[in-house]
Amino acid sequence: MVKASVDAIDIDPKTGTTLGFYTFGRERPNVLILAAMDGLSATGMYASFLIMQHLEKLDRIDGSVTVLPVGNPLAFRLGTKVSPLDSKDMDSVFPGNEHGTVTERISWEIWRRAVQADFVIHLKTGLQACVSHVIAMHREYIHVRNLASQISLPLVIESSGVRGSLTTEAAHEGIPTVSIEMRGSKNEIDSQAAVEVREAIVNLMRIKDMIPGEKIETSSIFTGRLQHINADNEGFFVPKVNLGEVIRNNDVIGEIQGRGKVKSPYDGAIVSLARMNYVFEGDIIGRVAAPLVDQWIPREEEKEPPIRRKW
Repeated sequence: MVKASVDAIDIDPKTGTTLGFYTFGRERPNVLILAAMDGLSATGMYASFLIMQHLEKLDRIDGSVTVLPVGNPLAFRLGTKVSPLDSKDMDSVFPGNEHGTVTERISWEIWRRAVQADFVIHLKTGLQACVSHVIAMHREYIHVRNLASQISLPLVIESSGVRGSLTTEAAHEGIPTVSIEMRGSKNEIDSQAAVEVREAIVNLMRIKDMIPGEKIETSSIFTGRLQHINADNEGFFVPKVNLGEVIRNNDVIGEIQGRGKVKSPYDGAIVSLARMNYVFEGDIIGRVAAPLVDQWIPREEEKEPPIRRKW
Protein backbone atom coordinates (compact mmCIF):
# COMPACT_ATOMS: atom_id res chain seq x y z
CA MET A 1 0.00 0.00 0.00
CA VAL A 2 1.11 3.54 -0.77
CA LYS A 3 1.26 5.74 2.30
CA ALA A 4 0.90 9.49 1.96
CA SER A 5 3.42 11.91 3.37
CA VAL A 6 1.69 14.93 4.92
CA ASP A 7 2.98 18.48 4.78
CA ALA A 8 0.98 20.78 7.10
CA ILE A 9 1.44 24.52 6.53
CA ASP A 10 0.16 26.97 9.15
CA ILE A 11 -0.98 30.11 7.33
CA ASP A 12 -2.89 31.74 10.19
CA PRO A 13 -3.04 29.59 13.35
CA LYS A 14 -5.42 32.03 15.08
CA THR A 15 -8.21 31.20 12.62
CA GLY A 16 -7.23 27.57 12.07
CA THR A 17 -6.03 28.25 8.53
CA THR A 18 -3.74 25.26 7.97
CA LEU A 19 -3.13 23.64 4.60
CA GLY A 20 -2.63 19.87 4.45
CA PHE A 21 -0.79 18.58 1.36
CA TYR A 22 -0.92 14.79 0.97
CA THR A 23 1.72 13.35 -1.37
CA PHE A 24 1.63 9.79 -2.69
CA GLY A 25 4.90 8.64 -4.27
CA ARG A 26 8.16 10.51 -4.75
CA GLU A 27 9.02 10.40 -8.42
CA ARG A 28 8.00 12.39 -11.47
CA PRO A 29 5.71 13.17 -13.13
CA ASN A 30 3.90 14.97 -10.32
CA VAL A 31 0.18 15.68 -10.46
CA LEU A 32 -1.12 18.41 -8.16
CA ILE A 33 -4.85 18.14 -7.32
CA LEU A 34 -6.55 21.03 -5.52
CA ALA A 35 -10.07 21.22 -4.13
CA ALA A 36 -12.31 23.47 -1.99
CA MET A 37 -10.66 26.78 -2.82
CA ASP A 38 -13.97 28.27 -1.69
CA GLY A 39 -16.80 27.22 0.58
CA LEU A 40 -19.12 26.08 -2.21
CA SER A 41 -17.15 23.06 -3.44
CA ALA A 42 -17.99 20.16 -1.15
CA THR A 43 -18.35 17.75 -4.07
CA GLY A 44 -14.86 18.65 -5.33
CA MET A 45 -13.45 18.00 -1.86
CA TYR A 46 -15.20 14.62 -1.75
CA ALA A 47 -13.80 13.74 -5.19
CA SER A 48 -10.28 14.45 -3.87
CA PHE A 49 -11.01 12.19 -0.89
CA LEU A 50 -12.07 9.37 -3.23
CA ILE A 51 -8.87 9.84 -5.26
CA MET A 52 -6.75 9.52 -2.11
CA GLN A 53 -8.65 6.38 -1.10
CA HIS A 54 -7.84 4.86 -4.49
CA LEU A 55 -4.14 5.77 -4.28
CA GLU A 56 -3.81 4.28 -0.79
CA LYS A 57 -4.82 0.87 -2.13
CA LEU A 58 -2.07 0.76 -4.77
CA ASP A 59 1.19 -1.11 -4.35
CA ARG A 60 3.20 1.61 -6.06
CA ILE A 61 2.99 4.81 -8.07
CA ASP A 62 5.36 5.56 -10.93
CA GLY A 63 5.43 9.25 -10.22
CA SER A 64 3.71 11.21 -7.48
CA VAL A 65 0.34 12.75 -6.71
CA THR A 66 -0.09 15.68 -4.32
CA VAL A 67 -3.61 16.39 -3.07
CA LEU A 68 -4.84 19.48 -1.21
CA PRO A 69 -8.41 18.51 -0.20
CA VAL A 70 -9.32 21.91 1.31
CA GLY A 71 -7.57 24.89 -0.23
CA ASN A 72 -9.39 27.61 1.73
CA PRO A 73 -10.20 26.18 5.19
CA LEU A 74 -12.05 29.13 6.74
CA ALA A 75 -14.19 29.90 3.68
CA PHE A 76 -14.96 26.18 3.41
CA ARG A 77 -16.10 25.96 7.03
CA LEU A 78 -18.34 29.00 6.64
CA GLY A 79 -19.67 28.06 3.20
CA THR A 80 -18.64 31.35 1.57
CA LYS A 81 -17.14 32.20 -1.81
CA VAL A 82 -14.71 34.75 -0.37
CA SER A 83 -12.62 34.68 2.78
CA PRO A 84 -14.26 36.48 5.73
CA LEU A 85 -10.79 37.68 6.77
CA ASP A 86 -9.99 39.82 3.73
CA SER A 87 -13.05 39.50 1.42
CA LYS A 88 -10.89 38.03 -1.37
CA ASP A 89 -11.78 35.22 -3.76
CA MET A 90 -8.76 32.94 -3.68
CA ASP A 91 -9.05 32.02 -7.35
CA SER A 92 -8.49 35.65 -8.33
CA VAL A 93 -5.22 36.50 -6.55
CA PHE A 94 -2.72 34.00 -7.98
CA PRO A 95 0.26 33.80 -7.88
CA GLY A 96 -0.38 35.24 -4.42
CA ASN A 97 1.91 37.09 -2.06
CA GLU A 98 4.11 35.59 0.64
CA HIS A 99 3.64 38.68 2.82
CA GLY A 100 0.07 39.60 1.84
CA THR A 101 -3.34 38.90 3.32
CA VAL A 102 -4.37 35.41 4.44
CA THR A 103 -5.92 34.60 1.05
CA GLU A 104 -2.83 35.87 -0.78
CA ARG A 105 -0.53 33.80 1.45
CA ILE A 106 -2.61 30.67 0.81
CA SER A 107 -2.42 31.30 -2.94
CA TRP A 108 1.33 31.78 -2.70
CA GLU A 109 1.77 28.42 -0.91
CA ILE A 110 -0.30 26.68 -3.57
CA TRP A 111 1.56 28.48 -6.35
CA ARG A 112 4.94 27.31 -4.98
CA ARG A 113 3.83 23.73 -5.55
CA ALA A 114 2.03 24.41 -8.81
CA VAL A 115 5.17 25.69 -10.54
CA GLN A 116 6.99 22.50 -9.53
CA ALA A 117 4.22 20.17 -10.73
CA ASP A 118 3.99 18.57 -14.15
CA PHE A 119 0.17 18.74 -14.22
CA VAL A 120 -2.31 20.76 -12.15
CA ILE A 121 -6.00 19.93 -11.69
CA HIS A 122 -8.39 22.24 -9.82
CA LEU A 123 -11.66 20.66 -8.66
CA LYS A 124 -14.67 22.90 -8.07
CA THR A 125 -18.45 22.72 -7.79
CA GLY A 126 -20.86 24.63 -10.02
CA LEU A 127 -23.46 27.00 -8.62
CA GLN A 128 -26.16 25.31 -10.75
CA ALA A 129 -26.87 21.71 -11.66
CA CYS A 130 -24.40 20.93 -14.42
CA VAL A 131 -22.71 18.22 -16.43
CA SER A 132 -19.20 17.56 -15.18
CA HIS A 133 -16.84 19.32 -17.56
CA VAL A 134 -13.27 20.51 -18.02
CA ILE A 135 -12.46 24.22 -18.23
CA ALA A 136 -9.12 25.04 -19.83
CA MET A 137 -7.27 27.49 -22.08
CA HIS A 138 -7.25 24.84 -24.78
CA ARG A 139 -7.26 27.21 -27.76
CA GLU A 140 -4.29 29.26 -26.60
CA TYR A 141 -1.92 26.57 -25.30
CA ILE A 142 -1.17 23.15 -26.78
CA HIS A 143 0.20 21.86 -23.45
CA VAL A 144 -3.15 22.65 -21.83
CA ARG A 145 -5.09 21.10 -24.70
CA ASN A 146 -3.04 17.90 -24.47
CA LEU A 147 -3.86 17.50 -20.77
CA ALA A 148 -7.55 18.30 -21.26
CA SER A 149 -7.84 15.77 -24.08
CA GLN A 150 -6.74 12.96 -21.74
CA ILE A 151 -9.47 13.55 -19.15
CA SER A 152 -12.48 11.34 -19.87
CA LEU A 153 -15.27 13.89 -19.45
CA PRO A 154 -17.61 14.79 -22.33
CA LEU A 155 -16.91 18.54 -22.63
CA VAL A 156 -13.79 20.69 -22.61
CA ILE A 157 -14.83 24.35 -22.43
CA GLU A 158 -12.62 27.29 -23.24
CA SER A 159 -11.61 29.24 -20.13
CA SER A 160 -12.41 32.93 -19.88
CA GLY A 161 -8.72 33.56 -19.21
CA VAL A 162 -9.32 36.00 -16.34
CA ARG A 163 -6.01 37.00 -14.77
CA GLY A 164 -5.48 35.95 -11.18
CA SER A 165 -7.13 32.57 -11.71
CA LEU A 166 -4.90 29.57 -11.01
CA THR A 167 -5.63 27.93 -14.38
CA THR A 168 -4.88 31.15 -16.26
CA GLU A 169 -1.66 32.03 -14.47
CA ALA A 170 -0.34 28.46 -14.57
CA ALA A 171 -1.11 28.11 -18.29
CA HIS A 172 0.80 31.33 -19.00
CA GLU A 173 3.77 29.84 -17.12
CA GLY A 174 3.79 26.75 -19.34
CA ILE A 175 2.17 24.42 -16.79
CA PRO A 176 -0.52 22.06 -18.13
CA THR A 177 -3.47 22.95 -15.93
CA VAL A 178 -7.25 22.53 -16.02
CA SER A 179 -10.29 23.05 -13.81
CA ILE A 180 -13.01 20.42 -13.48
CA GLU A 181 -16.46 21.67 -12.53
CA MET A 182 -19.08 19.27 -11.20
CA ARG A 183 -22.54 19.18 -9.63
CA GLY A 184 -23.21 19.92 -5.98
CA SER A 185 -23.58 22.81 -3.55
CA LYS A 186 -22.06 24.10 -0.32
CA ASN A 187 -24.54 22.00 1.68
CA GLU A 188 -24.84 18.96 -0.57
CA ILE A 189 -22.38 16.49 -2.09
CA ASP A 190 -23.31 14.87 -5.38
CA SER A 191 -21.64 11.50 -4.88
CA GLN A 192 -22.31 10.39 -8.46
CA ALA A 193 -20.51 13.43 -9.86
CA ALA A 194 -17.61 12.91 -7.44
CA VAL A 195 -17.22 9.28 -8.53
CA GLU A 196 -17.37 10.30 -12.21
CA VAL A 197 -14.57 12.83 -11.69
CA ARG A 198 -12.54 10.38 -9.60
CA GLU A 199 -12.69 7.85 -12.43
CA ALA A 200 -11.67 10.49 -15.00
CA ILE A 201 -8.59 11.47 -12.99
CA VAL A 202 -7.63 7.88 -12.20
CA ASN A 203 -7.88 7.11 -15.92
CA LEU A 204 -5.61 10.10 -16.65
CA MET A 205 -2.99 8.63 -14.32
CA ARG A 206 -3.25 5.33 -16.16
CA ILE A 207 -2.81 7.08 -19.51
CA LYS A 208 0.31 8.72 -18.06
CA ASP A 209 1.53 5.23 -17.01
CA MET A 210 1.64 6.32 -13.37
CA ILE A 211 -0.65 3.62 -11.98
CA PRO A 212 -1.79 0.19 -13.18
CA GLY A 213 -5.18 -0.55 -14.68
CA GLU A 214 -7.06 -0.56 -17.95
CA LYS A 215 -6.91 2.73 -19.85
CA ILE A 216 -10.18 4.10 -21.20
CA GLU A 217 -9.98 5.92 -24.51
CA THR A 218 -11.05 9.54 -24.17
CA SER A 219 -13.26 11.39 -26.64
CA SER A 220 -14.11 14.89 -25.48
CA ILE A 221 -15.81 17.64 -27.45
CA PHE A 222 -13.92 20.94 -27.33
CA THR A 223 -16.10 24.04 -27.20
CA GLY A 224 -15.83 27.80 -26.96
CA ARG A 225 -16.59 29.86 -23.87
CA LEU A 226 -19.71 29.65 -21.75
CA GLN A 227 -22.58 32.00 -22.56
CA HIS A 228 -25.15 32.94 -19.93
CA ILE A 229 -28.92 32.83 -20.43
CA ASN A 230 -30.70 35.31 -18.19
CA ALA A 231 -34.33 35.45 -17.13
CA ASP A 232 -36.19 38.24 -18.88
CA ASN A 233 -39.03 38.20 -16.38
CA GLU A 234 -39.94 37.27 -12.81
CA GLY A 235 -41.81 34.16 -11.77
CA PHE A 236 -41.65 30.37 -11.43
CA PHE A 237 -39.07 28.95 -13.84
CA VAL A 238 -39.68 25.44 -15.19
CA PRO A 239 -36.83 23.86 -17.23
CA LYS A 240 -37.79 22.11 -20.49
CA VAL A 241 -34.43 20.68 -21.64
CA ASN A 242 -31.92 18.28 -20.18
CA LEU A 243 -28.31 18.90 -19.22
CA GLY A 244 -25.94 18.10 -22.09
CA GLU A 245 -28.49 18.69 -24.85
CA VAL A 246 -27.38 20.51 -27.98
CA ILE A 247 -29.63 23.47 -28.71
CA ARG A 248 -29.85 26.19 -31.34
CA ASN A 249 -30.53 29.87 -31.23
CA ASN A 250 -34.21 30.48 -30.38
CA ASP A 251 -34.80 26.98 -28.96
CA VAL A 252 -37.00 26.89 -25.86
CA ILE A 253 -35.10 25.88 -22.71
CA GLY A 254 -37.92 26.50 -20.23
CA GLU A 255 -40.77 28.75 -19.29
CA ILE A 256 -41.68 31.23 -16.60
CA GLN A 257 -45.18 30.18 -15.65
CA GLY A 258 -47.73 32.71 -16.77
CA ARG A 259 -45.05 34.94 -18.31
CA GLY A 260 -43.93 33.05 -21.40
CA LYS A 261 -41.24 30.78 -22.78
CA VAL A 262 -37.52 31.25 -22.22
CA LYS A 263 -35.50 30.89 -25.42
CA SER A 264 -31.77 30.55 -25.85
CA PRO A 265 -30.05 33.34 -27.80
CA TYR A 266 -27.12 30.98 -28.47
CA ASP A 267 -26.17 27.77 -30.24
CA GLY A 268 -24.38 25.24 -28.06
CA ALA A 269 -24.70 22.59 -25.39
CA ILE A 270 -26.58 23.08 -22.12
CA VAL A 271 -23.84 22.87 -19.50
CA SER A 272 -25.82 24.05 -16.49
CA LEU A 273 -29.48 24.81 -15.87
CA ALA A 274 -31.50 26.09 -12.93
CA ARG A 275 -33.91 23.68 -11.33
CA MET A 276 -37.55 24.66 -10.96
CA ASN A 277 -37.55 27.71 -8.70
CA TYR A 278 -38.61 31.34 -8.41
CA VAL A 279 -36.41 33.64 -10.51
CA PHE A 280 -36.07 37.37 -10.89
CA GLU A 281 -35.37 39.36 -14.04
CA GLY A 282 -31.67 39.13 -14.84
CA ASP A 283 -31.02 35.90 -12.93
CA ILE A 284 -28.74 33.41 -14.70
CA ILE A 285 -30.92 30.39 -15.43
CA GLY A 286 -28.59 28.49 -17.73
CA ARG A 287 -25.15 28.35 -19.32
CA VAL A 288 -24.41 27.24 -22.86
CA ALA A 289 -21.05 26.08 -24.21
CA ALA A 290 -20.56 27.90 -27.50
CA PRO A 291 -19.56 25.58 -30.35
CA LEU A 292 -16.30 25.52 -32.23
CA VAL A 293 -17.36 25.95 -35.86
CA ASP A 294 -15.64 22.87 -37.19
CA GLN A 295 -17.19 20.56 -34.56
CA TRP A 296 -20.87 21.48 -34.74
CA ILE A 297 -23.08 19.75 -37.27
CA PRO A 298 -25.56 22.18 -38.88
CA ARG A 299 -29.22 21.41 -38.40
CA GLU A 300 -31.33 21.55 -41.53
CA GLU A 301 -34.49 23.64 -41.51
CA GLU A 302 -37.54 21.46 -41.06
CA LYS A 303 -41.25 22.11 -40.60
CA GLU A 304 -41.35 20.00 -37.43
CA PRO A 305 -38.68 20.56 -34.76
CA PRO A 306 -36.27 17.59 -34.87
CA ILE A 307 -35.36 15.58 -31.81
CA ARG A 308 -32.46 17.22 -30.06
CA ARG A 309 -29.19 15.32 -30.12
CA LYS A 310 -27.55 14.48 -26.80
CA TRP A 311 -23.87 14.00 -26.03
